Amino acid sequence: MLNWSNNTAEALIGLDRKPSELTTLAEVIGKHATPESVILAWWDTSRQIQLLTGRNTLFKTPLYEPLIVPALWQESQKAILNYEQQMVTEKASETEREQFKQFSEALLLPPEEGVKRLRSLVKPGQETLLVVHVTDLYKIGLMHPEKFGVAYKNFPMTGNIHGMINHMKVQLKEHGYTTYTPQSITDNDIRVFFLTDEKSTQTLLAHMLPFTGRDPPTELKVAQLVYQQRRVLGL
Repeated sequence: MLNWSNNTAEALIGLDRKPSELTTLAEVIGKHATPESVILAWWDTSRQIQLLTGRNTLFKTPLYEPLIVPALWQESQKAILNYEQQMVTEKASETEREQFKQFSEALLLPPEEGVKRLRSLVKPGQETLLVVHVTDLYKIGLMHPEKFGVAYKNFPMTGNIHGMINHMKVQLKEHGYTTYTPQSITDNDIRVFFLTDEKSTQTLLAHMLPFTGRDPPTELKVAQLVYQQRRVLGL
């Protein structure tokens, strides 16, 4: 299902994003990545890129990290994961799982250290593209809640942009959040991701995304920004 709409405010299985984003990303990858390049992205994004572009990705099988389920389903996580794994014929190797663990942990490091860790996952000198999406913030927070603080809230899309910004600032003040970045999920709604502490803002992932009051990704010195819709960077 490419255009399924979640009409609740809670993440269900996956995180909402527009199909047009993936189409554009595939075009960008096709333009900038050579057949010899390797693409680093979250496992589900990696599989989509590989399917649409034929380019080489480090992660090729369903890893289900993290497993995203509603709060009411939390007690059934193991059963849900078991069912999901039974539905696929491709099984992830221990090597791939360890590489994905290293990948996710690299995104939590300061930029220079994080890029160094990511480079260790590919062949020396191999051209590498790193693809991140704003929804990766939530995923990394679920995987590493002790290392990365993130929250989100949905807002209706209105013509009053200043009013929307004021609502976001209220959230910052009421909860003590440090910064935020919005995501357009439908033509009528946006989802705003908030970082809950200063430590989280200093991670490689946070530096690669456009947060209010922070240096833009174009200022990142350890990687070259290739495209800005999702954030594709050359390492």
